[in-house]
Amino acid sequence: MTQEQLSPKEKEDAFNRFIITEYLKYGSVDELFRRNDYSLPISYPGVQRLLDKWGIVKAAGPNTRLSEALAFLNELSKEKIPLETLYRNMPPSFRTSMGTLHRILSHIRAGTIRRVGTALVISPRVNPDLVLLGNDVSIPRLEVGKPFGSISLPMGYSRRTESKETSILRVLQQEVFTNQAIERRLSFAQVVKDPTPFMFIDIADVRVAVYNLFLPDWLSGQENFSSFKVQNHRYLHVSEIAAGRRNFRTGITEIGIGYRRFLQEERRNFVLEPILEKSALNVELTLNLALE
Repeated sequence: MTQEQLSPKEKEDAFNRFIITEYLKYGSVDELFRRNDYSLPISYPGVQRLLDKWGIVKAAGPNTRLSEALAFLNELSKEKIPLETLYRNMPPSFRTSMGTLHRILSHIRAGTIRRVGTALVISPRVNPDLVLLGNDVSIPRLEVGKPFGSISLPMGYSRRTESKETSILRVLQQEVFTNQAIERRLSFAQVVKDPTPFMFIDIADVRVAVYNLFLPDWLSGQENFSSFKVQNHRYLHVSEIAAGRRNFRTGITEIGIGYRRFLQEERRNFVLEPILEKSALNVELTLNLALE
């Protein structure tokens, strides 16, 4: 059916889905308008109202994603050169400011937390040992020849004042079930019941709450997963994640180790307080900063 054959209601629905798609693709209302040459027949407040009507959880934290700063800090940890020297070698697409990176380092040095985040360990209900991961393609290679799309759990920034359910739903919409969110087919109750983090991990200046979600059989197939930020969704065994031999994003190996411990204790009917860890990146950068 052509655009001309659509009814006014169908045209409105198609336009609304387009706006929702663009928002989930680009991550902010400002970027949505910029990518469409500021020529959309809808206002900024109109987009905000549509997001609310659609049940889309708006982005939290800075417009630059957590993964970009982490990629930079990983390079800084490996290269052991001044921040300014590495920053000058970043591609034009790199958006995190030097001031932001200096602030992150100062918080790592002091051992303080500036932001909060949410990570999801998603497993099929029939096999808790399997964990859903994908390739984070939201940032470019920082240097030619470096691997593109590090393997990551679904994760992102959260707001301190929001509910756990809201934080989890944002990640699900952006990194796991984007198509369902666009088509308004994602029911939070289908995925989450009484969420409680089994782990907290400090990654850079972010304290990330880690939740374990179990998917029913009809929702656990790889054909259900979609995202503009994460591609090639697949399951890996928790032991493979804990081994850390792949191109995992910062903190993923530590979360794998924590989740394996959580499963072991749960199977022994032990009740544990949430695990609290520091990422290897924080430990390495703290040591490097102490030696300066």
